[in-house]
Amino acid sequence: MAAVTIRNLAKRYDDNEVMRDINLDIDDGEFVVFVGPSGCGKSTLLRMIAGLEDISAGELNIGERRMNDVPAAKRGIAMVFQSYALYPHMTLYDNMAFGLKIAGKSKAEIDSAVQHAAKILHIDHLLDRKPRALS
Repeated sequence: MAAVTIRNLAKRYDDNEVMRDINLDIDDGEFVVFVGPSGCGKSTLLRMIAGLEDISAGELNIGERRMNDVPAAKRGIAMVFQSYALYPHMTLYDNMAFGLKIAGKSKAEIDSAVQHAAKILHIDHLLDRKPRALS
């Protein structure tokens, strides 16, 4: 994987600016999760990174290469979008740990990362629940 650098990214649909001044640095090998309410721009940002949405302004670099006008097929990345972001048969803890397990992280690293993220999100008391018991 390569580092991703986003500077002053913006997205407009005609005269409607839906995202502006997005700045983000993702280091090589870093695990990142975008969390936010419906409609806040998570999927739009991911689609711009993947090349599925045009970038209205700003700059996207993957590694040392500017990617703004590079077609999706030539970016060397893939993304999966799910309509249901949690696996219904797994607890919230297991859902949060899943990507780290796939990445080969140790149990201690996984537990530390999941507990840390859950505390930041104020959901540490929900980690033993399955998605159907969250709302």
